[in-house]
Amino acid sequence: MTLLALYCLLFIAIGVYEFIKRKDFEEFAVAGRRYGGTVISVSIVASCVGASATIGMTGLAYSTGTPAFWWLGSGAVGLLILGVVFANKVRSSNVYTLPDMAEKFISPAARRIMALVIIPAWASILAAQYIAAAKVTVSLSGMEYQTALIASAVFISGYTALGGQHSILKSDVVQFVMVAIGLLLALYFTGNASSVNLSDLPLQFTNDTFPLSKWSYFMLIVGGSYVICPMLFGRLFSARNEIQAKRGALMAAVGIALSAVVIVCIGLYARGVAPIGTNADSILTQVVPSIMPGWAGTILLFALLSTIISSADSCLITAATVLEHDLIGGKNLVRCRLLMAAIGLGALVIANSGGSILSLLLAANDIYVCGIVAPMGVAILAHGKRFINTRVMLTAIILGGVCGLLAATTEQKMYSYIGVATSLVLSLMALVKERNQCDPNALNHV
Repeated sequence: MTLLALYCLLFIAIGVYEFIKRKDFEEFAVAGRRYGGTVISVSIVASCVGASATIGMTGLAYSTGTPAFWWLGSGAVGLLILGVVFANKVRSSNVYTLPDMAEKFISPAARRIMALVIIPAWASILAAQYIAAAKVTVSLSGMEYQTALIASAVFISGYTALGGQHSILKSDVVQFVMVAIGLLLALYFTGNASSVNLSDLPLQFTNDTFPLSKWSYFMLIVGGSYVICPMLFGRLFSARNEIQAKRGALMAAVGIALSAVVIVCIGLYARGVAPIGTNADSILTQVVPSIMPGWAGTILLFALLSTIISSADSCLITAATVLEHDLIGGKNLVRCRLLMAAIGLGALVIANSGGSILSLLLAANDIYVCGIVAPMGVAILAHGKRFINTRVMLTAIILGGVCGLLAATTEQKMYSYIGVATSLVLSLMALVKERNQCDPNALNHV
């Protein structure tokens, strides 16, 4: 418990330092746009290797085998596309948020609609991080789960509201080192204790429990969420120039792929040490620490907490800055911090309502990817080359989002494919060569 308190004080101290030093919305939201590619890449990896890529993905590897790689592997592909195709354009836009870009490249209405999609979607993702953080906190402190859930939400919300993007980027470097050490220790000790020999396991692209349809879903929905992502765009907005933004995204793609390999191997080794009937979500929080020396297990748990917090604070600042800047239309730091508290409370309610980590993340991804990724991607690529019929583009966003919502509520993934296809086709139809073919209200040259 003492170590946990000291750990929390470390990051609160970073937040307090940045709170005292930074008084400007640009410093708070995009860290003054002064960071290099290495810090950007480390921050992206630390933020992306969160609850889904640690607790969730280890359990997925334990239950399905090597195809679990594609949970993060699809993200690595998405980051590669982001780095090669979009990073330069994203950074050169000189805006604060993804919806801010939507107004510049599409229309003011697109900005508001995208903000309304992003805020609840990222609140759901934040809720998933709260659940993961609470599970790790229980293991570290012996708290009751409900107490740990509330404490995790208060700590994450408070620390993020204090320091903003500067403290997130700086703390991500520390958290990345802790995560790397913790996961490598887990791999070493689980491998030594396990009866499983990895060389005896088939290296499968798909299998009966992870069919091609599931792989295509991960590549399209999960991978798509990395290509056009408000959280990752926030990192690129914080780069000092276009070159550093592109370098950061490409380096992060490599880091994500390597992380995926390590995490999958831990899950596979766990098959040789976990009792029959073990819950997949408990592999990394209970089973693996139980076969490690006490000191190593503690490091692993702190590593898990670090990567979860790194994802959670990114989700929170993304949702709050979108709400403040894109819906309210201001740059008020006091109000933005209060909005963080409100969003954090909403995410706590979602987390307390039940649902697994993966189901929360996938539901949020469905809504966001179906409604926003294709229209925003097309608009960015068309900038300076084509005009946009805003009515058609807005229809693409709305219909795609509705299909994503259907996919999330009915758990029928065919709606995800329909949503992505619908939004993509309509987005392409929205591109026109001449201004007089655009909607009369379309004032932006895109």
